Amino acid sequence: MNRVIHVFADTPHHYFPMQQFFNVQCKPNCSQVFWVKSAQSVDGFVTYANNAELFALLNDLTKADNVVFHGVFDMHIWKKLLFNPVTKRSSCVLWGAELYRHTKAGRTIKQRIVHVLHALVINRFNHVFALNPGDAQLAKQVLKRKAVDVLPYPLIGMQVQETTTNANFTKQPLKILLGNSAASSNNHIEALDKLSHLAGCNIQIIMPLNYGGEAHYVERVISHANALFANKAVAITSMLSKAQYDDLLNDVNITVFAQQRQQGLYVAYAMLLMGKPLFLLASTSSYSNLTSLGFDVYKTQTLTALSFDELAQLASKQNSKNADLMQQHFTEQALAPKWRAMLQSLYEEA
Repeated sequence: MNRVIHVFADTPHHYFPMQQFFNVQCKPNCSQVFWVKSAQSVDGFVTYANNAELFALLNDLTKADNVVFHGVFDMHIWKKLLFNPVTKRSSCVLWGAELYRHTKAGRTIKQRIVHVLHALVINRFNHVFALNPGDAQLAKQVLKRKAVDVLPYPLIGMQVQETTTNANFTKQPLKILLGNSAASSNNHIEALDKLSHLAGCNIQIIMPLNYGGEAHYVERVISHANALFANKAVAITSMLSKAQYDDLLNDVNITVFAQQRQQGLYVAYAMLLMGKPLFLLASTSSYSNLTSLGFDVYKTQTLTALSFDELAQLASKQNSKNADLMQQHFTEQALAPKWRAMLQSLYEEA
């Protein structure tokens, strides 16, 4: 029997909802198996603890099996994939972190060699997908892959609570979510500086710093936030369940991203679905993609010129156009047919 094998890294916040999406919403006419990197067993998944175990699983596949890698971040995996015949019947979904590592200035010789290795591997895959058109174009440029299709991940299982518009921000603070993780690519310091003129206003800066970053970076961000905003800055350093995270997104009024690349799509999509203001750097592929589709997205660069009253006015009105566009483009219902068609095509190719 032809099968599609989904391979995930150690990303429970991603692979659990994606398994549900593929098994329930998509339902392709083929058998699907889900592999995840984990030192412990995970119900419903085949686990591999390291690269040796991953390639032992790959080498046991039949020629009728197709593999979909959801992100391939590890250069040690690239080395083995380069000479493994499974690559020719495999597809990969590129994540932003994979692409933007090759665009940094001042890269070392080792980093340039890694770049070449990545390009060689990507060009051996049967199919390559990016999450938005900007990233697809970047993959063509930096990885020299001629064909890169666009297939976004959906916003999965976001529970939108009833929102209250025309909130009184003299009585309750204007809650600003800053970034989506502790990764330094969030550029927290720069974003905090852009909000510093609001330090004397009734605001609360909420920063998820609970995964993806180095301890010394987290400490520096918290110290800088406290110096600017004192007790108006709240750092979340413990992991949240999905329900807790969704509650947080429902509770905030505005989200500010200062990432220079596509990142934090779950948060971005949730804000748009709820009709809440979202600030992105205008230079990002996310900003270009969303605005080209008609979404109202604000430029992070303009924050320094916006007063508290102007931000409060933005936050007090629900943007129904953004909510409607989300239903059309990025919900499970909108994207399930596209993912089903892709998975079905893999099955038919085998």
